[in-house]
Amino acid sequence: MSAAIRIVLFCGGRGSATIIRALLRHTEVELTLIVNAYDDGLSTGALRSFIPGMLGPSDFRKNLSYLLGNYSDAQYALKNLMEYRLPGEAGEIENLARFAASGDAQTLSEPIRGWFAQLPPPLSARTRVLLARFFAHAAGATFDYRDCSLGNLVFAGAYLLRGNDFNAAAAEVSDLVGNRARLLNVGEQLNRVLVGLKHDGTLLASEAEIVGPQSSVPITDLYLLEQPLTQDDKTALAALDAKGRQQFLAARDSVPPVSTFAAAALATADIILYGPGTQHSSLLPSYRIAAAALAASPAPVKALVMNLDGDHDIQGLSASDIVDSAIAHGAPVSDILLNRNDVPGRLLQGQLGDGYRGANVITGSFATPSRPHVHNGSAVAECLLALHAGADAAPSVEIFVDIHNRSIASDELIEEFLETDWKLPAHLTLNRVAPRETGVATVHLAGLFPEAGYFRDWLKNGVTDILVLMTGDGAYRFRDVQAIIRLLERQPSLGGVFGSRTQSRRQFITSIQAAYGENRLLYALGKAAAFFLSMVFYLRTGVIFSDPLTGLRVFRRQRLAHLPDDATAKDAPLATVRQLIRHGVEVAELPVSYRTFSGFTDPHWRVRRGLRNLFGLL
Repeated sequence: MSAAIRIVLFCGGRGSATIIRALLRHTEVELTLIVNAYDDGLSTGALRSFIPGMLGPSDFRKNLSYLLGNYSDAQYALKNLMEYRLPGEAGEIENLARFAASGDAQTLSEPIRGWFAQLPPPLSARTRVLLARFFAHAAGATFDYRDCSLGNLVFAGAYLLRGNDFNAAAAEVSDLVGNRARLLNVGEQLNRVLVGLKHDGTLLASEAEIVGPQSSVPITDLYLLEQPLTQDDKTALAALDAKGRQQFLAARDSVPPVSTFAAAALATADIILYGPGTQHSSLLPSYRIAAAALAASPAPVKALVMNLDGDHDIQGLSASDIVDSAIAHGAPVSDILLNRNDVPGRLLQGQLGDGYRGANVITGSFATPSRPHVHNGSAVAECLLALHAGADAAPSVEIFVDIHNRSIASDELIEEFLETDWKLPAHLTLNRVAPRETGVATVHLAGLFPEAGYFRDWLKNGVTDILVLMTGDGAYRFRDVQAIIRLLERQPSLGGVFGSRTQSRRQFITSIQAAYGENRLLYALGKAAAFFLSMVFYLRTGVIFSDPLTGLRVFRRQRLAHLPDDATAKDAPLATVRQLIRHGVEVAELPVSYRTFSGFTDPHWRVRRGLRNLFGLL
């Protein structure tokens, strides 16, 4: 199989939602989300107080809802259930507890009853078990359910069911929703309370205060305490100056170890992404916990996506200040993705230029035009994948051309190549043609399929990243080659793209007429053979190609490096392609222009190639 691109994303609850969904649209991406569990605001804080030692599940629940998607009624219903906010009325809570214990949905009110009805019975039963475990714990106790999400109660039930192991509970709920990415707690499941100090010594005694309304004085210090500050602690701190408060809290600071699973994910990551979000609660504490694993990670791309706007916790800070804080808390940064905008009141750029503190600053359109306060997830994902593709060196292109019986057309072909604006280093090799231009190479490969030998030699001895094979008795266009290369850049999972000459009925018929128009039998057979070969190729590979005999094929070395030697042993191109597909190489088609010329086409050569390709599939 083609190698996956392993991306580890540090995120909070909402800031990276569009980025997560965009990354999940890339089938070659294996996504891991790393979240900390120190949220203690509102209903989450009430739940943590109600179950001593439990961490905050809200950010985990929010991310799981992004991973669910809306691709079936069951997923849609489960997503709505996890995000549903309870009104807190005693009757509804009692009915929900009764349903969790008995499974009698008639006790439920809408919309909860309808959502549970859409769940498959095994999924409904598992959800009820977790809810029942929580309600068993809550029996006889007083808990304020107002505005508490149903998903948090499911998570709390998993925590209690798993012996008060928060990380095991996260795995339980992740398995419940069948999510499309891994969701990991950054630290071992040790309870901590997040506390902050501002530059003037103002104390922020909880995560809720860190993210809530506050003065414009910047936050300078973050601490992870084993226990909440008592009233006596707060009284003692009030009597100290700013330096004394730092010393008091530093003495009680206890950073938990990074979780085993988070450390393993970072050690094998291709891209580490520091997402946007609430910096002083969701992100900076996570970097601090994972600092050693981040420093040791060999990932070549460690990119920070800058916030679009200011927030309560970053008042008075610029983009460069946020980068400074990320690095100070243990996050190595190779690239900074900064939105290009002129909107007043947005996050100031600060000292960021083309580069900052050894990181490359990429300025682009990373906000959604119709929603300027939301990141354009697709733009961020494309930028990241481009960084990954170019992490080692700029890709280069090698083009092999065999224009059967048309050597007199080589001058025009070379002229077109030289006039094309190649964005990547590109060079041209002609078969059995002695070019007059310097910089254009020539080889002398005989046989019905000279491109097959060239392809094998390129795989074994070549150094370029992309190989273009152009063969036939007609003419392809280099602008189509460029379009195929752009497709490869946008779709890193592809190992090859073939140029389909059957993009329109008119082009297909014109091509057949130019090749066989003078022989009515061959003309009829040519049309039938095109459909027949497509059918045989599908039966042998499970892949449909509209133009299996195309002479324009483009390959990416990165996706072929894992192939065994026998994968390219055959000369017939279709036999080779069949082997590539069998070994997990993804291949696509893209419509291209192809012009044939009366008097230059060779029907016998075409028939022999077609038959050899057919026999190669059988």
